[in-house]
Formats: sequence, C-alpha cells, structure tokens
Amino acid sequence: MQVSHPVEEIEPGPDDSQEQFEPYSRLERTARYMRSHYKDPITREKLAEIAGLNPEHYSRRFRHYAGVSPMQYLTNLRIETAKRLLRAERHSIAEVARLVGYADPYHFSRRFKQATGRSPSRFKQEAVPRVLALAGRGHCLALGVEPVAWAQGQSDAATDPYDGELSLDLIITADAREAERWSAVAEVAMLDPLDDPITTQLQQIARMLGRKREADDWTTRYTRSCERLREKLSATIGDERVAVLRVREQLLQIYGTLNIGYVLYRSLRLRPPERVAVQSLCNAHFHSSVITPAELAYYDAEHLFVLVQPDEGALRRWKEIEHTAQWREFTAVRRGNVHQLAIADWLDNDPSSLERQAQEAAEILLNSR
Repeated sequence: MQVSHPVEEIEPGPDDSQEQFEPYSRLERTARYMRSHYKDPITREKLAEIAGLNPEHYSRRFRHYAGVSPMQYLTNLRIETAKRLLRAERHSIAEVARLVGYADPYHFSRRFKQATGRSPSRFKQEAVPRVLALAGRGHCLALGVEPVAWAQGQSDAATDPYDGELSLDLIITADAREAERWSAVAEVAMLDPLDDPITTQLQQIARMLGRKREADDWTTRYTRSCERLREKLSATIGDERVAVLRVREQLLQIYGTLNIGYVLYRSLRLRPPERVAVQSLCNAHFHSSVITPAELAYYDAEHLFVLVQPDEGALRRWKEIEHTAQWREFTAVRRGNVHQLAIADWLDNDPSSLERQAQEAAEILLNSR
C-alpha cells in the first residue's frame, strides 16, 4: 500500500465554482498535517477547517488531489507506519496500535487485516526489516538481514531513499548530514566510524532491527573463531611482530588498531611494532601514522602486510620503496615475509568483512616462513 501524492495540477471540472482554482497549498497543508499528526485523533471536519473549506467540498477536492479520500489517506499513513514498526520487531501490537493513532488494539487489528490481508501478529512473524544501507551492509548481513538497497562503494547497488516504492524501515549511514536529511523518510542509524564495529555498531543496529539474539550469536561465533585462529598462530609465529603498510602516491601509512589493523591487533591479538603499541596506548582511536621511507625502521616487524593503492602513481612509489636501503633492512623483507593484500578487500570495517579478513590474515601468517 502506498500513500498517494499529487503529481499534476487540478483540472477544473464543469461543476466547479470559482473555488476550482483553489491552489494545492490548502490541500497539501492538510496532507502535511496528517503526516505529522497521524498519532492523534483526526476528523474530516478538522482537516476541512485547516483547509478553510466545508467538509463535503474538501473531501471532493482532496480526492482529486490525492486519489483517495482524506480519511483513507490517513488510514494508509497509519498502516504503512504500523508495517514499519512491526517489521522492526521492537514493539508489541498494542504499542504499535497506540503509536499510529489507534486507542483500541482490536480496532487496529481489524483495520490492519482489511488493508494487508494479514493480522498484525502474522505480519510481525513473517516480516523482514526493509533496510537501506548507505553504510553498514556487512552489519546487516551478520544479522541475517539483506538490505533492499545499499550504497555504491559497498557493492554495485545504489538507490534514492526518497523512492516511495522502498517503504523503508531503517536507513543506515555514517554521514551526520545524511542522517538529519533522511530522518523524515525512515528511522536512521548513524554509525560513528570511531565506534567498535562489533561491540558498539553491530549492537546498535541489532537493537534497531530487533535482532539482539542474532548479534550476540554472531559475536560469540566470531570470538571463538578468532580464539582458535590465535591458538594456531601462537604455535606458528609466537610473539613475532606484525605491521601494516599502505602505499599511496603521495604518502605512506603505518596502520594502528582501527580499520585495517582491527582484525590483526584486536580480533587476532597479534603483536604490533613497538611504536604502534605505544601510539595505541596514548590514543584509543589511533588510526595510522604517515611516514617517510626513512622512518620504516621505527616500525620494524617480522611480518609485513602491504596494501598498494591501485593507481599508476602508487605503483611507481611502491617500486621506488623496494629499491631503498630502509626497505632491504626491514626484518620482514629479509625473512621473505612481505604479504601483499588486495586493498578492496580490506577497506571495509564491518562484521562480515572482519570475519573474512581474519581468516585470510591467519592463513597467510600460518604459511609464512
């Protein structure tokens, strides 16, 4: 069910008086009122008063404007909102009824079944939350929810949140401006990039989707998997240091405990270079340090993961570094333990990506020299 909206100007009919030229503003004013006050008791007389028309004339003009009567428009709004709340699984049916303007849950149930063909309880059991993931698609997948659409950069799909066909329950974003802009479309989850992707972000989305049990189950599985991998790594590489270098045309980065370093230093609890360890103690949100080739020695390690930006400038810089004395003296280079990673597989910092990254990193290190 979709709430109808005006798409074209009213054409005057043969029976219209001078009010045939009534601007849409009066009718739109009542539509806006219903969209913002659907929780409250609303009568046709109240809406007609807002429009400055008599009830009969108002109903006729509104039907021409929206394609349905004013009260059907209100019912559609309430039912669509109820469907979103029921899909989110966080409210009882009585709570949903109250939140959409029905004081009597039984009256709400009858109306809901008339509109959807299913009772609210059956709809709640069968419903899957409809999510637009402008960020956090991997969080949704970990919870067993496939977003109806997601932003480019996470995959090849993208969409407009204002597309009424989506009937969204939740929009996930990491952009505060997007969060404010789209809060009128659906409930919004704002992900703070500095928050832990598992203990904070995953739980945040799980609460909003009513998937706490799924979040706890996933976290338990992931923790146990990392513990098993850590035991194997401890028996293979012991307490050897692991560093992460990212190569761009204009700069070099050594990663800390966020993003690319999260899996290595937090999930698998591998030992970082001494300077990274100190920087992480001083700054819990230590992301990375920009360095020069001459500073590589400060981040010496027995194992080095390298991510090269996929452009000609970065590749050229990478070749230049390989010919420096500092590179040749790096312990991981001398031991043959330089491991190049596909950068596209390591930029995402969500639960589903972390699971894959942990397996990949462990397999590489377990097969190292």
